Amino acid sequence: MDFWSVCLIITFLTGIMGWSTSLFTNVVWWYCEWREGNEINFGSDVAWTFAVPFAWLFAIFEIILIFCK
Repeated sequence: MDFWSVCLIITFLTGIMGWSTSLFTNVVWWYCEWREGNEINFGSDVAWTFAVPFAWLFAIFEIILIFCK
């Protein structure tokens, strides 16, 4: 495998692990908030849970595609 294939595989796996870790952390946090009786603001929390890892992936893929010639 060449250098860019390795970079893309690492980026892909990092994105998957980042997304699942973020989702797991937020689910635990939401459950604890729910058990304590606090109101949960799903709008902001869900946006951060799903948008941030995908934004990182998009940015990394764009940088790789720009410099891969």
